[in-house]
Amino acid sequence: MAEATDGVYRVPTYPVTSSNIAEIGYDDDKHVLAVVFKSGVIYHYAGVTADQALDLLHAESIGKFYSTQIKGKFSGQKMTGHCPRCGIQARVGEVCPDCGCDLIAEDPFKEKAK
Repeated sequence: MAEATDGVYRVPTYPVTSSNIAEIGYDDDKHVLAVVFKSGVIYHYAGVTADQALDLLHAESIGKFYSTQIKGKFSGQKMTGHCPRCGIQARVGEVCPDCGCDLIAEDPFKEKAK
């Protein structure tokens, strides 16, 4: 299952070759595609089928497939935010890995889904 013992939802991801995307993963039970960008930002896309996730993984250009077949076609939720104290970017709901002071919260001004 994709949920960690700390209650933070994670989809296991694996490295891919792309100029903008670092990793992708898929939760077959929940039909959630995880996309990790090279910037460190993570998005989850609900309702993606296993076939669509495999098509992304095996696409000649992962970035192009993502831009034309995933982005804007599925509801995307940003899974990363910033520590209110030190500003480091990490997964929402986790204790700050840098200063350990607070849980990472969603950014106050949500970015449009990539």
